[in-house]
Amino acid sequence: MGFNEPCIYRVPSRIRDVKPEAYTPRMVVIGPLHRYPKSTTIDGAETSSHPWHIKQEYSMMEARKKVYFETFSKYGDAIVKMRKIVQGEEKKIRDSYEESTEWIPSEYFVDLILHDAVFIMQFLLTTRIGRSYDEILDQESVVRNDLILLENQLPFFILDRLFSSDRSFMTDVMLLHRCPTIKDFILNAFGLIIEENPNFKHFTDMFRYVYEKSLDNISGYVKLTPWSWPHNIELMNADNLSKGGVKFKPSGLLNLYDPAAIPRSIWRTPPMPNELKDIKRAMFGVFSLHVEFKKGVVTNNIGRVSLVVDMVNKLQVGVKVGTTSQYFYIAEDLRAHCKSRRKRCWATLRKVYFSDLWTGTATLAAAFLLLLTLIGTVASVIQAYKSFK
Repeated sequence: MGFNEPCIYRVPSRIRDVKPEAYTPRMVVIGPLHRYPKSTTIDGAETSSHPWHIKQEYSMMEARKKVYFETFSKYGDAIVKMRKIVQGEEKKIRDSYEESTEWIPSEYFVDLILHDAVFIMQFLLTTRIGRSYDEILDQESVVRNDLILLENQLPFFILDRLFSSDRSFMTDVMLLHRCPTIKDFILNAFGLIIEENPNFKHFTDMFRYVYEKSLDNISGYVKLTPWSWPHNIELMNADNLSKGGVKFKPSGLLNLYDPAAIPRSIWRTPPMPNELKDIKRAMFGVFSLHVEFKKGVVTNNIGRVSLVVDMVNKLQVGVKVGTTSQYFYIAEDLRAHCKSRRKRCWATLRKVYFSDLWTGTATLAAAFLLLLTLIGTVASVIQAYKSFK
């Protein structure tokens, strides 16, 4: 292994076995990890002139890669320059993969990286422009999901080097999308926003990086001193939190947790679109969500609420979770809040008798009538007592 530390890995079997399809591309293969030497036997694989097998379901997008590559090749000598860049960075690219790629000859490896890089950028550009004649738009969400899988990555530095030096491509990016850099363009293409200059190694790492930056609401000292984090306590699930009066409201990806909201008994949770459900399993911790689907806190594109609950509750299966947490004090505050009998009573009162305008109005009217009845009863008792005397 070379000097560069690898950043693209195989998903550990203990995690993959929970849900294999969450880590396997459905339509498009990027990089070498889902290509297999011809010396191996792969079910459903088709033969080709390349030194690898590839599953038949990926053949359509392999053909689309060639179309994109041929189209891109028509713009001057850009491909020639890009090929030289890949050749110069070949060793660094190979070292980015934990698994050896030595079985792929240099010529084929350079060609593979070049075709995949052009496909990725042309796909993102095409989907942002929305060219109606491109049939790939019919499968946009599937392909986009494939591009964020851990085993389906190219190191970002090669994308940056290849296309930052291409004036024609950068002109399209800057004019159409107002993105001064390749990083800004890719973040924009995936619907991510981050204020500072991001630093990520590939697309999966990009989501991890953006998520990590969403922790900025936590004090810097707490984030930088994990050895001082207290041990985890038993967490309350969303149903218990709701019964304790904690309100849920939707929040953007960059504001997943907001400690400032705790005194107001508000716990922010992120929208969870169906398109990101698989990658969240590998990146995020475990959330136990049982309520609040109807309020827009969790966006459910799957169909049944039970499917989303099952998906979220399985996030932790096969994933090693630490025994300490920087959220200990937040969890402790939430737990104390939910254990307060007074607050639980107030929460029940609000949910049962003041859940909406009509219920609240009826409750107040009933209370007013009860008060009048009580006053009338007391007045009658007093009057009867005076008459008796």
